[in-house]
Amino acid sequence: MNYVPGPQTKRAVLAAAVAAAVLQMANQAAAQTAAPAEEAMTAVVVTGSLIRRVANEGATPLVTIKSSELQARGNTELKDLVLEMPQSLSLGTNSGAAGPVINLRGLGPMRTLTLLNGRRLANEPLQDQYVSVNVMPRMALDRVETLNGGAASIYGADAIGGVQNFLTKRGFEGVSVKAEYAPTQKGGADSKSVGAILGTGNLSRDGWNAYLALDYQKKDALFQGDRPQQHDPAILRTLGLGITPDARNPTPVANFGFARNANSNYNPTFATGCLAPYATPTLGNNSTAATPVYAAGCVRNPLFWNAVTDGSEIINVSGRASLNLPGGHKLDLDVLHSEFTVQKYRGMQVPGTAQPFTTYSLPATSKYYPGKGITPAVPVVGSNTGSNTPAMFIDPAKTPGTVSDLNMNNRTIYFQWGPAELGPAYRNDKQSNDRIVLSAEGEVLGWDYRAGLNYGESKRDTRAGEGYILYSKAQEGFNNGTLNPFGLQDAAGQAYLESIQAEDYTYRLNKAYNQSVDVTLSKGLWDLPGGPLTLAVSGELRRDGAQTFNAPLDYVLKKADGSYNIDAAGSVVQSDLVGETPQGVAKKIHRTIASLLMEAEAPITDKFLLNAAVRADRYSDLKQTTVNPKLAARWQPFQQLVLRGNVNTGFRAPSIIDIQNPTPEVRNQVMDDPVLCPSSQPLVAATGTPKSGYTYDQVCNVATNYWTKSPNNDFLKPEKSRGFSFGFALEPVKDLSITVDYWGLKLRDVLGAVTIAEIQQNPAKYEVNFVRNADGTIDHIVASQANRGQTRIRGLDLSASYRFPKTSFGTFDAKLDGTYMDKYEFQSEKNGPWLSNVGIITNDGRYGGSGPNAGLAGLPQINPRWKHTASVTYTNGAWASTLSQRYNSSVTDVTPRAGSTLTEVEAYKQYNLNVNYTGFKNTTISFGVNNLTGEWPPLTSNSTYSGGYVTSMADMLGRVYRFSVEYKF
Repeated sequence: MNYVPGPQTKRAVLAAAVAAAVLQMANQAAAQTAAPAEEAMTAVVVTGSLIRRVANEGATPLVTIKSSELQARGNTELKDLVLEMPQSLSLGTNSGAAGPVINLRGLGPMRTLTLLNGRRLANEPLQDQYVSVNVMPRMALDRVETLNGGAASIYGADAIGGVQNFLTKRGFEGVSVKAEYAPTQKGGADSKSVGAILGTGNLSRDGWNAYLALDYQKKDALFQGDRPQQHDPAILRTLGLGITPDARNPTPVANFGFARNANSNYNPTFATGCLAPYATPTLGNNSTAATPVYAAGCVRNPLFWNAVTDGSEIINVSGRASLNLPGGHKLDLDVLHSEFTVQKYRGMQVPGTAQPFTTYSLPATSKYYPGKGITPAVPVVGSNTGSNTPAMFIDPAKTPGTVSDLNMNNRTIYFQWGPAELGPAYRNDKQSNDRIVLSAEGEVLGWDYRAGLNYGESKRDTRAGEGYILYSKAQEGFNNGTLNPFGLQDAAGQAYLESIQAEDYTYRLNKAYNQSVDVTLSKGLWDLPGGPLTLAVSGELRRDGAQTFNAPLDYVLKKADGSYNIDAAGSVVQSDLVGETPQGVAKKIHRTIASLLMEAEAPITDKFLLNAAVRADRYSDLKQTTVNPKLAARWQPFQQLVLRGNVNTGFRAPSIIDIQNPTPEVRNQVMDDPVLCPSSQPLVAATGTPKSGYTYDQVCNVATNYWTKSPNNDFLKPEKSRGFSFGFALEPVKDLSITVDYWGLKLRDVLGAVTIAEIQQNPAKYEVNFVRNADGTIDHIVASQANRGQTRIRGLDLSASYRFPKTSFGTFDAKLDGTYMDKYEFQSEKNGPWLSNVGIITNDGRYGGSGPNAGLAGLPQINPRWKHTASVTYTNGAWASTLSQRYNSSVTDVTPRAGSTLTEVEAYKQYNLNVNYTGFKNTTISFGVNNLTGEWPPLTSNSTYSGGYVTSMADMLGRVYRFSVEYKF
């Protein structure tokens, strides 16, 4: 029978052909007369290649940013670099606790490979897909190299969108300490940091060096109340955003009813204002409709409860010991300990489906029972028999009729409630990343070698902070009259509340591991007219692992038989902890990845260079080998012009957690049941109408669990990509440099979850994704991973820099770095229609779930057509100042809220000014203003952003002042 080669065989043949062609051309060119040798320049290994080269020689564009430039731009943390890079796009309203991440080409951080000194770290352990820039050391940082575009032929999986390599100093002598303070003009989100680096030994003089660096930063949270003019619902409703009044919801002054499934009909504090600042009165979300329907009560005040940005604390300790040995050999030992804690504010927590009931109850014996003296009676209109539910009185115009006090008839009342005195609940998401690398390089038998041993470990310990209470204890407090659900607590109630908090309780623990050994050999085989034909071969053996732990049983409730209420899969069914559910099933999982790669670089002439690479990776759990080639060329027809281009393939393997996840990943969202409480705005909670047989409190505006990962997804397969780029670098006049690169990429078998929004919009299509209880209400919704459709993107990168002629009063430098997004299209399902996502904002669920960021971003990603960073730097003696601009072009809202005509989301411009002074010995003093003009994020009427502002394109800090002092001993 005839053998038909498969895709991997074809790629291997193609790679071999490319390599053979390079060698053949090199062999022919070797016969030519070599050009005269030029003065030797230091060669280094740069990101994107295994071969030593002069940094500007490569055929693939590379962006390098020095740490001093980050400071000149006014960056107070590496998150600012993420926001500024035009090649890194927003992740919608993703507000998770994993920390800021790089998202090159808008393909998601799981498709951007983040390295430290050229090697991988252990991934964030919950998702096992990316590394936060929070773990990178700042004081020891030398530069950041970013390779935009596919680099799987060198680095393997995850480098589809590109590679970002953080490089620390190799050697530091002396002591340097730095302190920085960055307060916001309007308060909230103040940042404080200190850093130090201590080093001894001189590599040139002594042949050795060792240093230790420390970074510490603490940043306060920002609440909506810190920016009331931007978040007050009454103000937002005047801006034409189509925002309707809130429906009554759980507050510290409870709305109550006489049944668990009808628990919000009345409120004894409505007439007196609902206890500011914790709650405010509402007439209901349909009270402003053409035919108003009133549902009076109290709602949580978002200015008090809602955080705009979370608090954080970062501690990084890094060090390096370097030794230069005789014969040009070098040994380095790198260590890193990084930990950062995100203080994730979650508002007011109320009972959910994991508690015995979603409501509390209050008996008539409580001293806080309405109408018994402490809590006022509720005025109602109409029939008031003591067994019915008359309407609550608002005023004679809205609720005409005879007014009387609600006849409680000693009935037990039911309500949803959270404590005011404990403030907004928060969890502490503490993440650590530890790594040790022993590396060596030098020359043996004419071959340059580099070798490394790498061990990394990361941990994510998620703990309840303040504001999380125990359901059974709270219910006990209501039963015995200790707790007041209709106002602030007395001294006894306050003490009792504090005693039933689950503060500092770990309810989820995950670890990830990364171990590897790598060896690279390179050698110039023979001389060509443009330089030596160089071959590099490399091998890597890597073992990735993850460990999950059993859910802690402290607050897991028991069944009638005395056993813990955990299902057959090991997931907790019922817990006493209000607001979070203990998670985890103990399991150790791992995979082994064996990799071989080859790179050849042939300077055919002194003007024309070819580079070819191919890499094969074998994944033990996927039981398949991927082969990915790359071919790049560089032609310099004359000194001022370089033409370059490359074609490449890439892949991304499903993460170890994607495939071997031991438990479902459960998330929660307040929503209307799209079947039993249908609405014309299914993505906006509390806008639906309950179907016959169900009450509003049962199926509308309900906290609902959904799974974004299901256990054991061994059917998933790798994503595969094909990419290209071509462009030029031009220096038309002295000190003016311009680079332009047009690039494209096609990604297939995209791994993505069905978003909850997509399911809400198409409940009939996704009927099987609903798992319902015996009474028909939702138990949970399955919205988990699958290989879906394809994605194709194209764009253009433009950069320019110019140094003006020196003057008697100083020098000026100008820089521009921008990206134009030409195309960003994707399919929401295999063979489905192509959807475009450039220059728009939408709440269409397909845009959040089917594209490359599915399952990571909370809502659809925004891809502005144009994004840039520009700067002008002035230097004169000891003074240096930089004015920089960050710019995103406007986008069109294609799904504005009903009732709004605001469809343009305006362009965003932010200016930062930074001034450095080095006139004092060994001292650098910096003063800066970030967001010089006090710009707020653009307004939007899209329900994706409930607060009315596009906070994924810019933050809500307003103007920020920055002061820093660095002293070197």
